[in-house]
Amino acid sequence: MGSISFPQKPDANFQTPWTTTPLIESSTLSRAAGCRIFLKLENLQPSGSFKSRAMGNQILSHLRKPENAGRAVHFYASSGGNAGLAAVCAARTLGYPCTVVVPVSTKPLMVTKLRRAGAADVIQYGETFAEAGSYMKEVVMMQTQKGSALGAQEVGVEEDEVVKIALHPFDNEPIWEGNSTIVDELVQQVPLPQGPEEVAVHAGRALPVDAIVCSVGGGGLLNGLVMGIERARRAGWEMGRKGSGGVADAEDGNVKPVHLLAVETKGTDSLAEALLRHELVSLPKITSQATSLGAVRVSERTFRYAVAPPPGVRVHSAVLSDAEAAKGVLRLADDERLLVELACGVCVEAAVGGSSSSASAALTGKKRKYVDEGYGDDRLSAGENDDDAVSPVRSPASSASAASLSSKLKQLVPDLNEDSRVVIIVCGGSNVTIDMAAEWRKLLSEGWA
Repeated sequence: MGSISFPQKPDANFQTPWTTTPLIESSTLSRAAGCRIFLKLENLQPSGSFKSRAMGNQILSHLRKPENAGRAVHFYASSGGNAGLAAVCAARTLGYPCTVVVPVSTKPLMVTKLRRAGAADVIQYGETFAEAGSYMKEVVMMQTQKGSALGAQEVGVEEDEVVKIALHPFDNEPIWEGNSTIVDELVQQVPLPQGPEEVAVHAGRALPVDAIVCSVGGGGLLNGLVMGIERARRAGWEMGRKGSGGVADAEDGNVKPVHLLAVETKGTDSLAEALLRHELVSLPKITSQATSLGAVRVSERTFRYAVAPPPGVRVHSAVLSDAEAAKGVLRLADDERLLVELACGVCVEAAVGGSSSSASAALTGKKRKYVDEGYGDDRLSAGENDDDAVSPVRSPASSASAASLSSKLKQLVPDLNEDSRVVIIVCGGSNVTIDMAAEWRKLLSEGWA
């Protein structure tokens, strides 16, 4: 392990260690879903996932505390997944070291990514993240680290003067506040309603979106989205008082909800189990391949939001299989040229899966009918679609009427139509490779369900 450097002159105006991400409308997924599908591309964050917001804001919350001003700070994370990688990326962006402790079962791919991202050290210990976390707090953070001491000495700081801070992967207010910035961006990015009918549909909502689809592990993302919607709704009220129209109705109880579809895979479904039993529960173990969703227990705030969400929000729970999550990954890879984890693909399948679209055939290697996506391909003029059962140019409305729409989204939010706006949080993730996607395609072709 090399030496660790600390900022020579701590700056109170810290750089934000995450970026504003694009929102794009997917014509392919919209046709399959029978409504307007927008993708919030959190996979483009510096760490490859939305965790850049969560861990970045948590780190900033510590650096901004008066007691830490001007002091050397060393961060520690016990997540070897996206939270750990985001913690390293954010800490390094701000000029601080971050050590990560992970279980011995952590894949070499992730250990390598943590080191390449600039982790001060990556220590493997224990069989579970709980064991790794306990070891981090009780041993690693208690002992004098050679590299830490050396780095401290280089800037004139004694080892016992270094502030050592443990980071949580999902369960505290700064994490949720960081994730809530997604909604702040959506308020600016979602197209404004056009025409009196659309304006009437969305009047009273926090933002002109019918539904937002997100995955749930410990619940940090869901909590942030609810908090962001709440903030946007209150801002809307203020605008309503000033005569902007529509949104002021929310004060009188006429609050149109933004539906939140909280998606888990079978084997990580701690929220769904809690809702079923009407109390917080801990899963005995994680049995899904979507290990990024592998919190055996959701946060208390997540459970509370799901059971009794604030005005303007309605939460729905959905559980899909790993195979369905893999289909979602392949949909994004085939149709949008995006490669994401199972924990992210499950959201796509929850919104789109179950519809009879040409994309479904591609997932299992079956022949796929060519559909022009507007890139000027001349195959249409060559007659390659002459014997297709569907027109190569289709509107969302015609697609919806032709398809047997049975996605979780349609089941849980049945009043959606071709003009409805649905945002999928493309949470991203680093634990995925092209080889993994190829293996999932092979398994699906062999009947994986």
